[in-house]
Amino acid sequence: MKSVVIVGAGVVGLFCAVRLAQAGARVTLLEAEAEEVGVFGPRASSAAAGMLAPLGEAPAAHERVALASFDLWKRLQDGAVWGDGVRFDGGVVVAANPEEASAFVANAARLERKAQSLSSSAFRSRTNLAARVEHALFVEDEGVADPQRVLSGLVMDARRHGVTVKFGKDVREARANTVITHDDEIFEADHVVLAPGAWATSALQSAAPALRRVEAAKGHIVSVVLEKALKPNLRGKGFYLAQRLEDVVLGSTMEPGVYDRGIDPARVNALLAAAEALAPGEVKPRGQVWTGIRPMSPDGAPMIGASGDVLVAAGHSRNGWLLAPITAEIISAYVFGADIAPDWAALSPARFETT
Repeated sequence: MKSVVIVGAGVVGLFCAVRLAQAGARVTLLEAEAEEVGVFGPRASSAAAGMLAPLGEAPAAHERVALASFDLWKRLQDGAVWGDGVRFDGGVVVAANPEEASAFVANAARLERKAQSLSSSAFRSRTNLAARVEHALFVEDEGVADPQRVLSGLVMDARRHGVTVKFGKDVREARANTVITHDDEIFEADHVVLAPGAWATSALQSAAPALRRVEAAKGHIVSVVLEKALKPNLRGKGFYLAQRLEDVVLGSTMEPGVYDRGIDPARVNALLAAAEALAPGEVKPRGQVWTGIRPMSPDGAPMIGASGDVLVAAGHSRNGWLLAPITAEIISAYVFGADIAPDWAALSPARFETT
């Protein structure tokens, strides 16, 4: 039986733990922070909006991986402990002009996905907003995960599959087959997987040099109130809106290289102004604002694979939630020595070794 120690219990680490346990590995998952999940905690996963939006208006380097991960979300939801925390009601994308809308439709068609133009009345019907909007599109392949519900459900799922989950275990040393915590507990395994988000300590960076390339990317999220429930996600110029289990969130700004989690009123106002421009008087602040610190690789795509003597799953930027299931598949393939598909190999940290 393979044994694995995973460091980091965000959405990526949790998906990896569950997938490896399902494949027959003996898994221990270590997290430095407490088990409680909240938007003001240090974990990027809990502060995120939970957007699952794999399609854009132009071709992207790792688009096939993103779509495969979205499809995994849909397959895994059925019967999952966390299944009620994910919605797949699609997304409405508001383009700036007809050319941008056409580009989006063409890109979706190239990927054999559906994006259809919406009239103003169809926009209102889809979104429950009263605004008259042109150049809107409905995208089937989009959804949203409620971070609080899904993270707590994934912890339950991990334990149900036999994963030893230990919170409050800060790691002071990691090697190829050994992890030692600050309270001197020693964990040995065939493989060590590091998924620390943006907060990799010097000890983890020493074990996996690729983690030195991960930087912070700060984002603001605003809790808002709408008169009627939003159905699909809504993406417009400079903002998105997503209806989760118990709230609607407006996001999200992007500040590369910023670790400070303080609220910037100017950025909050910019988000609210962007929503106001599209739907005047319909998006009202609820009074709660927070920030999250995303882990970003140099090219914004995740680093999944070997670094030093360990495996890493890091640097997912704003797509940590979307890419968590496929990340777990890739890590499982490395652990069990399965073939690594070319699209997966392209995400190896080795791509930065010559840059």
